[in-house]
Amino acid sequence: MERKTSIPPVVYINFALVFVLLFAIFFPEIRSAVTKLFASPKPISSSKQSQAIQIQTSFRNVYREAQQFVVSIRTKKTEMIFHPYAFGESREDRISSIGSGFIIDERGFVVTNYHVIKNAEIIEIIMSDGRIFPARYVGSHERADIALLKIPSNDRFTPAFLGNSDEIEVGDWAIAVGSPYGLEKTFTVGVVSAKSREDLDETGQTHIQTDTAINPGSSGGPLLNIYGEVVGINRMIRSSSGASAGIGFAIPINYAKRVLRQIEQNVGQNIRPATLGVMATAPLPDHRKSLGIPGETIGVLVYDIEPNSSAEKGGLRRYDFIEGANGLQIRHINDLREQVGLVGLGGVLRLKILRDTQEMELSIPLVEAAYKKGQ
Repeated sequence: MERKTSIPPVVYINFALVFVLLFAIFFPEIRSAVTKLFASPKPISSSKQSQAIQIQTSFRNVYREAQQFVVSIRTKKTEMIFHPYAFGESREDRISSIGSGFIIDERGFVVTNYHVIKNAEIIEIIMSDGRIFPARYVGSHERADIALLKIPSNDRFTPAFLGNSDEIEVGDWAIAVGSPYGLEKTFTVGVVSAKSREDLDETGQTHIQTDTAINPGSSGGPLLNIYGEVVGINRMIRSSSGASAGIGFAIPINYAKRVLRQIEQNVGQNIRPATLGVMATAPLPDHRKSLGIPGETIGVLVYDIEPNSSAEKGGLRRYDFIEGANGLQIRHINDLREQVGLVGLGGVLRLKILRDTQEMELSIPLVEAAYKKGQ
């Protein structure tokens, strides 16, 4: 009986490889075409895109620097959840939320927004390398919406470099790094849309406006310039949908520095909002003439004082002309409101005033307002 011999598959594979090799040797134009197919050539040469590549490299440099000091803030708190279809039925549940922050000191001090950690029972700091630390609360300023935390570790951390927000200009690059919707280390780019935006809310403080994408979870993260310096703390957005609409606002870092000094002087406390209890405005020429206020003097004129307010108890009177507060010049009522907010409840506001053509200084403790009769 005749026996059939079968050729192993590996032999066919070897023949095929030899054929391809010989084909590539004797037909170089085909070899070149195959090489180009897998080489993925750039449709535009690097020389034509040199300026764009430089900008791209700049953004990469900023990100590499920022990821060392930007952190995520995870908070947990217990809330009562009510059954949507059963009246009166409820249960307690622990809710988690994510915000952002950044390290400002190599010892592990972290800045974020107050509203990120407000009412939190547990605060955790998530580092860029994945490490998670339980945060220690240092203090906060409620009206300024700034909180200071501490990483409980003896390690040395890379801090951010705090820039000068007074030097920014409209049109400057503005870069945000944070955790929008919990997506850690998200990098977005835009420009400074406006400086010193006022009257956004009850705080009275000015904000930097930017079109950089800022979304829920970005709060507390840094707004950076093209040098990687922190020029603001991302705080809020204006949007009908709750998502970024290209109108975001950041707390200027120069103002934040003053707030942090207040927090350091009140460790362990939340500096609560305070009111001075005055109505003031820029004086008209007739006011200046009748009250003896020089025409070149800048300030605000007090035209009414609320009873039992800090202003009344501190000795401020109607028609006092306020020139300065806490050593800073008062240009308009927002400047005064900002200084009151900075000092906070329980602090002392130092005013420089003009009364009956005489310059005076007043130290006014900011106390709880008590407007009810008999209090």
